Amino acid sequence: KLLEGYSHIPADEIEQHLREVRQKAWSAHHYPCLGRWRFLDLNITTLPSYPSILSRLASGAVLLDCACCLGQALRQLAFDGAPTPNLIGTDLRREFIDYGFDLFRDRESFGGRFVTGSMLDPDDANLKSLDGTVDIIHAHSFFHLFGWTEQRVAGERMVRFFKGEGEGEGEREGRVGEATVVGRQVGEAGEPGDEGEGRYLHNEASLQRLWDEIGASTGTRWRVEAELERSVDRV
Repeated sequence: KLLEGYSHIPADEIEQHLREVRQKAWSAHHYPCLGRWRFLDLNITTLPSYPSILSRLASGAVLLDCACCLGQALRQLAFDGAPTPNLIGTDLRREFIDYGFDLFRDRESFGGRFVTGSMLDPDDANLKSLDGTVDIIHAHSFFHLFGWTEQRVAGERMVRFFKGEGEGEGEREGRVGEATVVGRQVGEAGEPGDEGEGRYLHNEASLQRLWDEIGASTGTRWRVEAELERSVDRV
């Protein structure tokens, strides 16, 4: 529907187009989200806060899609009426951004912007250009890629993106109408493991504890609202 309605690709050409772009991206990097075609899952639309996100964007809020891959969530937002100048995508790899333009055929028409950089490098110069500019961060299938320490580093980096936080001053609560982080992650139905360097999967309590640590190190406060979907082990 998105490729047909947003990109105006004829229905009988979509399957071949998808296969061609996916093969280019898969050949460059064997990421599971590409191998399993998960980049076609537009889960942002299923978030309870999605209507609020669209409303805030229409009123001038800025959204950053962290680790945006091919930028599919940003295109869904644009298709649903979000002003594209209010949309930003970041990814570690520039080629994914280019493949996204190939996929959606909007290199000349998409009004948002993309910035490449590492969320695990606090001194990344490209990402520093976004400090103090963002209201909402969409981080889908992101935190579960890392261990506890790296998740905390990434979370601290996110805080600096928010308006009023570029210099690390002040205190905020992460709630609708202020700084907001949304996104689905792979979760843990039982007790999470230790906070070592291996991949750390959260339940509701451990996710709040992570953001308590992020808040303590950044002078901010965060309230986590999470729901564990046990059938698919995601929070």
